[in-house]
Amino acid sequence: MTKRLVTILGTRPEIVKFSPLLPRFDERFEHVLIHTGQHYDENMDAVFFDELRLARPRHSLGVGSAGGPGAQTGRMLERLEPLLIEERPAWVVVLGDTNSTLAGALVAAKLGIPVAHVEAGCRSFNRTTPEEQNRVVVDHLADVLFAPDVDAVHHLRAEGIAEGRIHEVGNTGLDATRRTMAFAGAERLERFGVTPDAFVVATVHRAENTDDAARLAGLMNALAEIARRIPLLFPMHPRTSAALTRHGIAVPPEVRMLPPLGNLDFLALLRFGMFSLSDSGGVQEEAAVVNRPCLILRGETEWIRLVDAGKNILAGTQTAAIVGAANRLIDSADIRDTIRRKPAPLNFGATDRIVAFLER
Repeated sequence: MTKRLVTILGTRPEIVKFSPLLPRFDERFEHVLIHTGQHYDENMDAVFFDELRLARPRHSLGVGSAGGPGAQTGRMLERLEPLLIEERPAWVVVLGDTNSTLAGALVAAKLGIPVAHVEAGCRSFNRTTPEEQNRVVVDHLADVLFAPDVDAVHHLRAEGIAEGRIHEVGNTGLDATRRTMAFAGAERLERFGVTPDAFVVATVHRAENTDDAARLAGLMNALAEIARRIPLLFPMHPRTSAALTRHGIAVPPEVRMLPPLGNLDFLALLRFGMFSLSDSGGVQEEAAVVNRPCLILRGETEWIRLVDAGKNILAGTQTAAIVGAANRLIDSADIRDTIRRKPAPLNFGATDRIVAFLER
């Protein structure tokens, strides 16, 4: 008898990182995909499913963002519970550190349904961020923890999680990027009026950056200074747009603001840009796969192995430090080439390992 599997996601990064797994789940299991609607731009999500050749979710909950994270998570819990009672899967699979991840794991655990957490064990060790809070709670709820690397395994062991629950499998985000690179060629740059290695791309979306008005203003100032030296494209996350309006901060005119992009357009910009600037964990990984440096706009990162390997640079959130790091990359092709020649500690093949485990 074919196992029933429920996958729960709610954001575009989750769609991307799940993209190599979802078709395999459709083939090997009786698979039910639930989209919470945490990212609430339905048209943008539809683009991601279409571009990544994915079947649409069976259930879309449409929770939106009204009322803050507590209310959002509460709506997810309320709407997920009857669905999981109805579906009664053998496994609920969640990924990463979003409110959707937390809600899916909580509901499944309370119903006695085994939880598999993909991308388990990642730690920034900053417990003030919602992402760190979510990933820690989910790791301690999950029955099976699919860790991306040995560092994640070490973190889980240090927190007292039973050895038999931990499985080092690699990272599906890497499989996803490699899978879609073939669809994201240099011809996509034409619509943005840029040429390879003659621009940079930046993203900002994390609450720790957008909720702090002074920090967000400093980041905008850093992007403006960099944009005076090289074209800087800035796809705007809905959270960032709302925060800029709320804080009364304008996007500097030097910065080329863009609407949210589909996965393939963004991957093309990442792949052919000189470097990227981002506070996104997913972008840090994708940058390593396409072998372009990423300046991390945070004080810490859960993907520290890429920093230790010399592939990414922890630039922080201070304007001068960010601009200084960017200028060093802009001014020195030798530095950029040295970074690109360094081997990246990337563990591909997570998709096959996860599917094989869940089939057993």
